[in-house]
Amino acid sequence: MELALKHGRIKQCISDHGSTFTSNFIDGESRFKGYLKSKGIKPILCKVKHPQSNGKIEKWFECYDNHREAFKTIEELLHWYNDLKPHRSLRFEELETPSEAFMRKMRK
Repeated sequence: MELALKHGRIKQCISDHGSTFTSNFIDGESRFKGYLKSKGIKPILCKVKHPQSNGKIEKWFECYDNHREAFKTIEELLHWYNDLKPHRSLRFEELETPSEAFMRKMRK
């Protein structure tokens, strides 16, 4: 999260109901939720038994697990994933990358 915050403000964070996100209570609130609030990020819990809600991050971790050994640093992997690798969920016929999709959507 700290690495992502270096690139700009994060408005919301969606997570599942796993113990990582909902346990470790301090003063009646999970540590994760407290962290998000301290950064001005709205925590959102996805629907139970609705894997589509977390599909993007699940796909990211699958890709990370499958390709991390091919890169020396996380920065190299992130550059490949965001700037070089076309994603099927975007304009795949144009071989659009996440960075290109982000810029396209920002223009609107």
